[in-house]
Amino acid sequence: MLTIRNALITDLRCVLSIDPTTRQGAAFVQAAVEKGECLLATENDTFVGYGVMDYGFFGRAFVHTIHVDIAHRRLGVAGRLFREFEKRCTSSRIFTSTNLSNLPMQAFLNSRGYVLSGMVQHLDEGDPEIFYSKGLR
Repeated sequence: MLTIRNALITDLRCVLSIDPTTRQGAAFVQAAVEKGECLLATENDTFVGYGVMDYGFFGRAFVHTIHVDIAHRRLGVAGRLFREFEKRCTSSRIFTSTNLSNLPMQAFLNSRGYVLSGMVQHLDEGDPEIFYSKGLR
């Protein structure tokens, strides 16, 4: 059974083991855990994914990262994490982003009702970051 809960500081090593090459870095994930901004997905007490959302994007909710263990992808884990972030969101619109090259994430966001909101060049050279949003209220 899949469970979504706030990550605890005692979970940090397990969270980082799900995504050892996290683009944001271990310090970012640790700060998110400490602030209660990191959700953890577990299945039968096994850590299978996590996500981070905060309100530092123009005062709006922004999902910085969602990462699902490779063995648990395409099983609804990312959808459950997003659903929980959307449920907890206190702003009227939620934002996230992905690289232009990440076609599976773009398809996932489109399937959840997210719409293209813009693009930023030069974050990852040659692979623009595209931003999506979804109205919640």
